[in-house]
Amino acid sequence: MNWYRPSASYKWHEGFVAWVLHRVTGLLLILYLFAHEWVISNLQNPQSYSQAMGVLESPVFKLLEVGLWLVAAYHAVNGLRVVLVNFAGAAERSNYKTNVWIFWVIFALVFVAGAIPMLMGLAG
Repeated sequence: MNWYRPSASYKWHEGFVAWVLHRVTGLLLILYLFAHEWVISNLQNPQSYSQAMGVLESPVFKLLEVGLWLVAAYHAVNGLRVVLVNFAGAAERSNYKTNVWIFWVIFALVFVAGAIPMLMGLAG
C-alpha cells in the first residue's frame, strides 16, 4: 500500500491539538443544537413534556450535560485564544507554546467551576 502518500504530515504539538479539538467541539455543538431543537419541537402537549422531563432529569442525562459543558467551555476558551492569536500577536514563536498551555489551564478552571455545581446537583 505504498501508492498513497499524503502530501502533508502533521506534528501533534499543542497548537495543532487545540486546532483539531476546536473543530471537533464546533461540530459537536452543531449536533447538540439540532438535537435540542428536535426535543423542543416535540414538546407539544403535557404528556410529551412530562415524558421529556423524565428523560432530561435522569442521572445519565445530567452526566451528558456535564459533557456538553466540557465541549462548550473548551470551544469558548479556545475561541478566545484564536482571537488573541489572530489579532493580538499571541502567535509569536517565542511564547506560542506558553500561550497554548495558559489557555489549557484557563479552560480547566472554567470547566471545573461550571462542572462542580452540575455534579453537586447530580449527587443531591
